[in-house]
Amino acid sequence: MIELVAVVLGVAMILVALADLVNTLISTMTSAWRWWPSRVIGRSTFVVIRGIARRMDEESTARERLLSIFGSLLIIELLFAWALLQVFGFGLVWWGLGDIPSIGGLADAWYYSGVVFFTVGFGEIVPGEIVPRAGAILEAFFGVITMALVIGYLPSLYGAYSDRERMLMTLDAGTSDRITPTALVKAWAPDADPRKIDAQFERWELWAAGILETHSTVPLLALFRSHDRHQNWVTALGLLCDAALHAQIIVGSTDGNAYWFLRRAEAIFREVTKGADLTPYVEAFDAQDNTDLFRDLYDDLTAHGFQLRPFDDAMEYARTTRRSFGPAMEHLIDDLACPHGFWSTHGSIERWSAHHDLGAVQPPR
Repeated sequence: MIELVAVVLGVAMILVALADLVNTLISTMTSAWRWWPSRVIGRSTFVVIRGIARRMDEESTARERLLSIFGSLLIIELLFAWALLQVFGFGLVWWGLGDIPSIGGLADAWYYSGVVFFTVGFGEIVPGEIVPRAGAILEAFFGVITMALVIGYLPSLYGAYSDRERMLMTLDAGTSDRITPTALVKAWAPDADPRKIDAQFERWELWAAGILETHSTVPLLALFRSHDRHQNWVTALGLLCDAALHAQIIVGSTDGNAYWFLRRAEAIFREVTKGADLTPYVEAFDAQDNTDLFRDLYDDLTAHGFQLRPFDDAMEYARTTRRSFGPAMEHLIDDLACPHGFWSTHGSIERWSAHHDLGAVQPPR
C-alpha cells in the first residue's frame, strides 16, 4: 500500500513541476492561481529580501543592490525547485515500483533519479525491465527539456526587462530635480502646443501595452528592479498617468493618445494588483483633499500658456480618473518598496541627496 502511495505522490510531484514549468515559461495565457510553486517561491523570496532591505537606510546603495539581486536569484531558485520536484518525484516512483534490484531504499532511488535526470550516467544502478528503462529515458528527457527551457527563456525574459527599462531612460524633464507630472508636460510642450504632448503619449502607450503583455504572462517580472536606484517602473507609470491627466484637462490634447495611455495603465494596475486588498488605499484616497495642490498645478499650466478646461470640471475629472489607478499605485509602491519619486538618469543625484529629505518626498501626484 505504501509503495502505491509513493508512486501516486511521485507522479503528482512530477506533474506539478511540469505544469508550473509550462505555465511560467511556455504558456501565453498563464493561470493566475496564487499557489503555483514559482509564485510561492518568488513572493516568499522577495518578502524576505524586502524585510531585510527595510531595516536598512532608505538612501543606502546597499539597500537597492540587495533588492536588485532578486531577479538573478529567482531564476536559480526556480530551476532548483523544478529539478528537485522532478528528481524526488521520479525517485518515489522508482522506489514504489520496485523493479530495479539495485535500489535498496529511498536514498538509492533519489540518487538514481538524480543521475538519470541530469544525464550523468554513472551506471552503478542499471534498470533491467522494460518499464524502468522507458521511465529512465522519459526522466532524462524531462531533465534536458527543463534545462533547455530555462536557458532558452532567459533571453526573452531579459529582453522584456530591457524593453521596459530602456524607455525609462528617456523619461526626462530637462532638470536635475525630481520629475513631476507638471514639469514633464511643460518640457514636452515648451511652446504650450498640446499636439506635442499627444505625440509623446503615442509612444508611451506602446510602452504601457508592452508592460501589460509581459507582466501578465510573466507576473514575477513586476518584482525586477530598475538599474537606477532612484527609478522604478511603478513610479514611472504613476508619473506618466498623472501627466496624462494633465493632458486630459488641456484643450487640444483631450481624449487623444493620453486617454488611450490611461486605459492601458489602468489595465496594468488591475492586472498586477489582482487579488490584493486595496481597501485601505481607497479609503486613504477618498479622505484626501487635494484642492490646493490641483489649484497650484492648474495655475502653473495656465501660466505656461495652455488653455485648460474649466477648473471645477477639470478637477472632478482628474479626481475620478485618478481614483481608478491611484490606490493600486500606492499599494504597489508599498508592496514593492519602490523609491519615492522618479529621477532622470541625466539629473544630479548628489544635489537631490543633499537638499531633499527622502522621507518627506511623496509619490508623484
